[in-house]
Amino acid sequence: MKKITLLRLLLLLALHPSLQAEEEAPVNMQHVRAASAWLQNADPSKRKAAISTFRTMPGKAMTHYQTALKAAIKVHLDRIEQIDKSDNKLAEHDDIARQLTEGRERVMPLIRTDYHKEGKKIKMLRDEIEALTEFYDKREKLAKSDVTALLAAMNASIDAVCQLTREQEKLDPQMDTKELDDEELRERVIKDSLEADHLQQLAESFEKSRKEITDLATVEKHNADNDKWCNASMKTFATVLNRERVVMGLRPLRIEERLSAAAEGHSSDMASGGFFAHESPVPNKKTPWDRAKLAEFDGNASGENIFMGSTDPNSAYGGWFGSDGHRFIMFSEGPNCCGVGVSGVHWTFMTGSKNGW
Repeated sequence: MKKITLLRLLLLLALHPSLQAEEEAPVNMQHVRAASAWLQNADPSKRKAAISTFRTMPGKAMTHYQTALKAAIKVHLDRIEQIDKSDNKLAEHDDIARQLTEGRERVMPLIRTDYHKEGKKIKMLRDEIEALTEFYDKREKLAKSDVTALLAAMNASIDAVCQLTREQEKLDPQMDTKELDDEELRERVIKDSLEADHLQQLAESFEKSRKEITDLATVEKHNADNDKWCNASMKTFATVLNRERVVMGLRPLRIEERLSAAAEGHSSDMASGGFFAHESPVPNKKTPWDRAKLAEFDGNASGENIFMGSTDPNSAYGGWFGSDGHRFIMFSEGPNCCGVGVSGVHWTFMTGSKNGW
């Protein structure tokens, strides 16, 4: 009888090997629910704690973990969508920036059109630039807005999706994201979410505007700090010109000492020599390039404007703006520096390029 009972027991163990091992601990659903909620939290430390909790759970809890990860990723993506749909300064800025860009693209060809100094056409250009200046001022104001909290919330949600995607990979080694490094994964997450991609574009547009503002401020500081050789008239002219260059999306020009020396020398020569021309009768100063070289300008001179009749920087600027060829030089894309020279009512403006500027 004992032999028969023992035989039956051995057969039962053979048919049900799980009975040979200690029964796996049950899943604590209260812990699952708590950890699942923390996976949806914006605080990375809480998500990390939730991940650690799931990792200590028995194997059969991994199904709950997969479900929790999927649900948490959706929550974080929904947060990005909510940010994108909210009234925010990034979106408001982008609307104005887009109108400014479209205006620039439309007006720049007009600025570079030869109207043969026709008064009505020049007035039309002035009106166009003034209208664009209004958009530029609005964009500048918006670009100075504090969007720190908004960007932090957006990036926190993107980071959360990346973090939880890495956890999904551990449960499913076949996921194609496993081959991506962290930067590539972040790019994938952004591109796969229309809202995240849109917000990223808004943020890039915002930073581009801020850079334009910073670049202008840097140039203005450079121009303002050179009191030893740069007088008030030179600075005022550069300020007026640079203001309209940046409105049109062109880089502002730094006043360069040696190029300004060449310009001032030509203005003085015209005033004392009784001539008004780009070609000088003074030995070794025949062309603008001769004059730039003689002044030891260590860049490439590219253009020259001359004006006579007023000591006012605004008059010089207005005269050149109304003269097509001179306007083309003031609104050229290539230069990053300029020379300004004044002698009484004689003005010379030169453009150039310098490495490292």
